[in-house]
Amino acid sequence: MPEIFIEGIAVHFPFEPYSVQRDYMEKVIMCLRESSNGVLESPTGTGKTLSLLCSTLGWLRTRKTDVEFEKHVIKRQQKPPSTLADQVLNNELVAVLGKPTNWGVPKVIYASRTHSQLNQAMRELKRSAYGNMRAVVLGSRDQLCIHTDVMREQGNSNKVNMCKLKVHSKTCSFQLRVESKKDHPEFHGPPIMDIEDLVKVGQRLRMCPYYASKELVKDADITFMPYNYLLDPKARKANKIDLSNTIVILDEAHNIEKICEESASVQIRTSDVAMAIEDVTHIMKLFTSDNVDAATDDPKDFTMDDLTLLKEMLLELEKSFDGITVDDGVSQTFPANYMYKLLGDANFTYANCATIVGLLDKLVQYLMVASQQSTMMRKGNSFLVLSELLNIVFANKEEILSKVDVSFKVHVELEEGRQSKQPAAGKSSSGWLGKGNNATTSAKTAKIINFWCFNPGFGMEQLLNTNVRSVILTSGTLAPLKPLIAELAIPVAHFLENPHIVDENQVYVKIIGTGPDREQLISNYRNRDNPKYMRSLGSTILNVSRVVPDGLLVFFPSYPMMNACVDSWQASGLWADLSRRKPIFMEPRGKDQFTSTMEEFYQAIRDSKGAIFMAVCRGKVSEGLDFADRNGRAVIITGLPFPPMMDPKVMLKRRYLDCNRTKENELLTGQAWYTLEATRAVNQAIGRVIRHRHDYGAILLCDSRFQDAFQVQQLSKWVRTHLGSRPRNTPFGPVVHELRQFFRKAEELEMRPPLRTNDYLLNSVNLSEISSDPSEPHMEPPNMAVSRARMARNVLAQAEQVYSVTKWTPEEYARAAGSMSPTLKSTPGVMDFISRLNTNATTIDFNSSASGQVKIYKRTRTSPTPSETTSQINIRKRYKLVNPSEIKSDPEQASTSQLLQSQSQSKSQTEIKTEIQTDAKVSPEANSSKSVDESRVEFLRQVRGSISNDQFRSFGGALLAYKSGSYESFDRLMLVLLEALGTPELRHLLLMMRRFLKAEHKEEFDVRMASL
Repeated sequence: MPEIFIEGIAVHFPFEPYSVQRDYMEKVIMCLRESSNGVLESPTGTGKTLSLLCSTLGWLRTRKTDVEFEKHVIKRQQKPPSTLADQVLNNELVAVLGKPTNWGVPKVIYASRTHSQLNQAMRELKRSAYGNMRAVVLGSRDQLCIHTDVMREQGNSNKVNMCKLKVHSKTCSFQLRVESKKDHPEFHGPPIMDIEDLVKVGQRLRMCPYYASKELVKDADITFMPYNYLLDPKARKANKIDLSNTIVILDEAHNIEKICEESASVQIRTSDVAMAIEDVTHIMKLFTSDNVDAATDDPKDFTMDDLTLLKEMLLELEKSFDGITVDDGVSQTFPANYMYKLLGDANFTYANCATIVGLLDKLVQYLMVASQQSTMMRKGNSFLVLSELLNIVFANKEEILSKVDVSFKVHVELEEGRQSKQPAAGKSSSGWLGKGNNATTSAKTAKIINFWCFNPGFGMEQLLNTNVRSVILTSGTLAPLKPLIAELAIPVAHFLENPHIVDENQVYVKIIGTGPDREQLISNYRNRDNPKYMRSLGSTILNVSRVVPDGLLVFFPSYPMMNACVDSWQASGLWADLSRRKPIFMEPRGKDQFTSTMEEFYQAIRDSKGAIFMAVCRGKVSEGLDFADRNGRAVIITGLPFPPMMDPKVMLKRRYLDCNRTKENELLTGQAWYTLEATRAVNQAIGRVIRHRHDYGAILLCDSRFQDAFQVQQLSKWVRTHLGSRPRNTPFGPVVHELRQFFRKAEELEMRPPLRTNDYLLNSVNLSEISSDPSEPHMEPPNMAVSRARMARNVLAQAEQVYSVTKWTPEEYARAAGSMSPTLKSTPGVMDFISRLNTNATTIDFNSSASGQVKIYKRTRTSPTPSETTSQINIRKRYKLVNPSEIKSDPEQASTSQLLQSQSQSKSQTEIKTEIQTDAKVSPEANSSKSVDESRVEFLRQVRGSISNDQFRSFGGALLAYKSGSYESFDRLMLVLLEALGTPELRHLLLMMRRFLKAEHKEEFDVRMASL
């Protein structure tokens, strides 16, 4: 794959990167090099994931070389230099080493929201040039466990506890085999192990994939995991995740504030406490019963005194919760220290928290054993709820309680339908159990006690306190960045808002403020139940569906709004009209229904019927699904999905921001946050359509409020670009006409996507003089001109096959460049032609006196020379059409042309000098502001980043010997140079070496180069 240099780091990318990809990778590398944090936004479809992985792993590979180089320099410094030349070289090596660091080689953690997103990222990694680096994914037992007893359990918590039970009792044969099988060659064979690979290997070796994956983490260069494994301290501890000297990448981070807040928040019901009391009482009865099951008759790791004390504490906690008064009869909000008071009244404190949590875990395991004998036995879920409460409430250090009091609130609300009635004597009501063993004697009201965090900085602070090296947050929709950075309260050195990669004629964006009947389209609270508005919105969707081909996505602000519109359209007959145009699918809430519905939608697209998918902003469809190409040609946003205004959590969040906002911290106002929440959900929904460079689609904002200046500024930067500087509502008639014209032109362009700057396609070849049948087996003709013409035709045919698809992917690039047909591979010169397109050849010549006309490409150097500046390094590859007649008069082009015409033909001394002069023309030392010493340092850096560690060590040793040795050391140096830099891709580095040789060896160097 092509090698590019970004910020001095060699990055292997599947194709010549676009400017937005290069800018993105520059920011990533700067964060990693400086051990700083970054917030990077790049729209969906710009190759964000691939750019992120390639730049990170390219830097990591270079860093490994750096560490080896550091060790070599330190080892040399420990020995006194024998000569002055030795001392000079030592100084040069130290200059290359630069500022010393104690970080060593870091690990990389790539986190995302869902395992499906992680699997997608791992697929990208497998297709890249870094597919040989060690990678593993950490999954849940639900995905990785292969034990039938565990997988029979319902619910994730039950599966976890059953697994822990079998591991603790050493009855899981799969887990017991991990130690003996962890060094098996099959387990360490594939460098990248995703969930599917782990399960397959685990089943073949009869080894637990869940525990085996943790063995791979130690040697992995990059580990993939969900967010909660990182942000939840308990999950980090359970999975033994060490974040020291780690690069943490949070992909799809558009909801990171909410995730951080939720990871620091907890909820408990009074019924949970009552159930915990019942569970403790049941265990106490088992202790004293004469009919103790064999499964529970083993020595216990807790005592009756422990149970008695725990029950007393739970009864006090129940009394404390029951004493909470709710003034308005619905809900009540208290400061954060109120939660510590409630728990403190029941003797739950910082001092005994860890002990109690340990006891609760033991009780859960005990009940899990007992449940094997009786299916009616509870499994200790109430203990898990209580344990989570204690872990989160007491996770914050006691000395920062004043900060906790500002950032947290305790909100108590009545649990609907859970008010207890007076129970009959000796009976408990709704699972409640009174003090002692008697039933409750007074009416009780079930309550929900929420401990809510409104400062996402708490979650990020816990992450940063683990001595993490860098944190990179990235997504397609992060804007505006400043409020995000302010809320997370982390130091950010680099941030980026990338434009989209698509051209202007690939996207059509319009604000539609009125429907076909000129009724205003505005989905606010006062108008959403208006029958005229619903009818006008339905007519708008119907008319758009007549123009939009294939898939049409319609996003509503909420499920109630979507259901109300559907009911109205079904009653009026508009739904039937829509169904006749395209089959309609609606986003279901159930997981099983969701999968089947999506498959039916995709099948309708494949059957060329087209389809309409109606979904909800912030739902599963808007957050993570891919509607590339025909699956989504247009998206309609029917309104702004504001959070429920009267929701207690929303009200408290707005109040928190208003109370804590200052000019220094740049927090949003409560109202600005409320509006931004809606716009970010819209940005996510919009991102479902344009999914790659050659995709196209329409974005229709069907709410007149989108024309407000503040709303427009919150949209993604690339959407604002297409809207223009002064967006306004457009009458419906002209929109339909423009939309029809847009898709007509887009479908014409789709037939042949534009060429990439490094695609190996000859634009025009005159094959009129060629009469041979291309289907015949290849035989070398005596006429070399015919051979070269046939080679050009095969290249064209191969390119035609590549460009018959509408989406140019790294996988297709690799197939085109490296997986050609055997006939094409056997054609003399073809593979040399392909390889030279990735090197610094100045011309590609297929001309001869007898051949037809072939246009010639000329491109500039892409690998940096010692005197190139950063801006020069970042120049893209460019191709120039050269008149064949000009080649004869250009010695540089002539030499290259001759080289391609015959690989066995040796170069003359003049040609070698010409190439050296050409190298000097690209980067003349005379025009460089850097000294020779600085050039030497940069040259060493380039060599270090281009060859393996072993080769660089040999190169360093030969260079040291040459600096202080005799003529024989030059022979040794040449052998090492030819072995390490003798490939066509590194020939420019080999030629650069001439300027650093001693004067008496330069002529010999030229002779040896000419003999190659």
